[in-house]
Amino acid sequence: MIRHFDWRDVNLVNHLSEQGVCMDSITRLTRENQPLQNALLAYLMPGAGAPTLIWKDNGHSGFGQLRHRLGDEVARALFIAPAWSEHNPAWLPLVDRLAHEAGSRGGHHLIAEVDETSGEFDALRLAGFAIYARQTVWRLTDETPIPTTPLLLRPAASTDSIALSTLYTNLVPRLVQQVEPPPRPGQGYVFERDGEVIAFLDVQRGPVGIWVEPYIHPEAYDVTDQVLNSALHTLSSATRAERPVYVCVRRYQDWLQDILQAANFEYLGSQAVMVKRLVARVTGQLRPLPALEGTVTSSTPFVRSKIDVYEN
Repeated sequence: MIRHFDWRDVNLVNHLSEQGVCMDSITRLTRENQPLQNALLAYLMPGAGAPTLIWKDNGHSGFGQLRHRLGDEVARALFIAPAWSEHNPAWLPLVDRLAHEAGSRGGHHLIAEVDETSGEFDALRLAGFAIYARQTVWRLTDETPIPTTPLLLRPAASTDSIALSTLYTNLVPRLVQQVEPPPRPGQGYVFERDGEVIAFLDVQRGPVGIWVEPYIHPEAYDVTDQVLNSALHTLSSATRAERPVYVCVRRYQDWLQDILQAANFEYLGSQAVMVKRLVARVTGQLRPLPALEGTVTSSTPFVRSKIDVYEN
């Protein structure tokens, strides 16, 4: 049986939290995952926290959590406990129900980030997920050089939205664009050359860490190390001392790996970024959505509404 979390499940979630796996790197590295706090918040304030599903069967139990803002097309499988094992019957039912929950909240894609050598990776493949990107995570070390005279970067503004979308379109493979929207200006930094934005560093801050995701055009290759180091300089030495800084590099910008390694960044590991497509919005007759990799199945109904069609 699977149902939503309520007050009776406090002890269960608290007990299993140490046995679970977080599949959202930003949450894990910048906020630390707090399953019980997230579950209680979602229970007391629907629309906040992380929607939590409880699974129980024949003396076994588990729970899964979703990171999703109501109405957003992208949802993330946040946390499942216990972690995957051949003797854990909770995993596949929970993953399938998380996908259904995300679809019912308006999500079109459910994303999970896992190590390709993990059991969770194989389980997600069985559940209909496919790889659409790969990424490597690096951490700033005390030996990372920080320039005393930083390159001129400026905070991204709402007026940069079109420029960022253009940069995103030129850099990011179409397969990824079908899943993830362009970055928002948010709290990131841009670098311009001849009036054109050729680099954007998307920065997400949390209480225990800072996540930096670079979008750097190859035309900026000659100043890439300065752009990265200047962004770290801009984040201020005091902030870095209190919270570690992580840089996420997607495989389609693999050339950044050598620059980070040369700058003494610490390699933390690589991940497969996986997706399960939940709905296809179509006009006219409904038809299945082409798979990203292999066969993708879905337990979530198609949305019967007029909107655009996804094409691979």
